[in-house]
Amino acid sequence: MLINNCKKLRNILTTTALFLLLANSSYASQIKSLTILAEPNLVTALTKISRTYSQKNAVIISVGFAAAADLINDIDSGEPADVFISAHQDWLMNLKQKGLIDIYNVGHIASDNLVLVTSRDNLSAPNYLVEKNPDLQEALQILNSNRLNLIIDNDNSSLGKYSNDMINNLQLHDLKLFTKLNEDKSSITNLLQNNADSYAILLASQVNNRSELRVLSRKKSEHIFYQALVIAGDNMDIAREFLKFLKTAQAKAIFKENGFIVD
Repeated sequence: MLINNCKKLRNILTTTALFLLLANSSYASQIKSLTILAEPNLVTALTKISRTYSQKNAVIISVGFAAAADLINDIDSGEPADVFISAHQDWLMNLKQKGLIDIYNVGHIASDNLVLVTSRDNLSAPNYLVEKNPDLQEALQILNSNRLNLIIDNDNSSLGKYSNDMINNLQLHDLKLFTKLNEDKSSITNLLQNNADSYAILLASQVNNRSELRVLSRKKSEHIFYQALVIAGDNMDIAREFLKFLKTAQAKAIFKENGFIVD
């Protein structure tokens, strides 16, 4: 069942992965720790990067994945955090205005694209979308003129913010628009599988190697930039070193293999 956009409930989605470096007793006193908070579409790439960094640098890394708004609330309430990674400037400015970040250590680590997708089982997609692969804005106007179903993420996420802004700017009033509830643990890709005649706006990194989905269009003229911030506190030196690693060839290769765009 699709989720109606008039419903607003608090997000309860939080997935946390903990990476422990196994060290002998002589190393125990040298082990450092780092807490990273990031948005869910970074799970696969950041999991591998964190594990690699942990093993090479004797650092215990804890990574939490959730919607950006919820992560900021956690940081603001004093939950442990050393690095925050997001793809929307609003979240970054929010932390900056609260005085919670090291303004001299903000790093661009990767880029992404917005894409329009549907299920491979959707046999009723407009031919123009299937054959011509138009720009995302034109594709959305086609959906609008055909009064088709479009699923988007909620405003607590960077993806949701970008999607809503585009739809509002284009004044697409005839779309049958559905927004995934913030607390819904199911992914938009699962919603598409259950509603094969629907469409969704996702990030290209989210559909990397997803054979059950068909990419119909992408926003070719504009990339989305992921930035990593060091949270102000006692652990900034360790966090700065991790930011440096995120810009290395090894980290970039991991981002790239998971569908992100790197310099």
